[in-house]
Amino acid sequence: MKTIYFFVIILVSTAFTSMAQDNALMTECSKYLQSPFVSDGQEYKAEVNSGESAEFHTTFYSGNHYRIAGVSNQKDSQLIFTVYDQENRVLFTNKKHGSTPYWDFEFNSTLNCTIKAQYISKTKKPGSILLLIGFKQ
Repeated sequence: MKTIYFFVIILVSTAFTSMAQDNALMTECSKYLQSPFVSDGQEYKAEVNSGESAEFHTTFYSGNHYRIAGVSNQKDSQLIFTVYDQENRVLFTNKKHGSTPYWDFEFNSTLNCTIKAQYISKTKKPGSILLLIGFKQ
């Protein structure tokens, strides 16, 4: 019986720790997505190792002003995100802009895009990446 209680305590504490980390990431990322930008309602989140990338797919509509914001829970890391078009051409990478945590943009036509995100860290620990996309009201 003690084993079952111990197992339940471990599960509950792991869930609370995970929720606290998720809340911290959301709070940090939301700093970059404030008025006049409104979130598209999606959380683009992934668990990755240092140097590995996560891939997200989205559509950007013509005439809207967008912002992509991104953070990692690895404090000693550099978050890199790159936006590609359907032909895998780089439309933007924050790597060339000092790893800025956000980017504002607008497209002249509707595009389906792939966003690849990764963090670079000396510690090589697994971590979380969160991207938020917003549009200007």
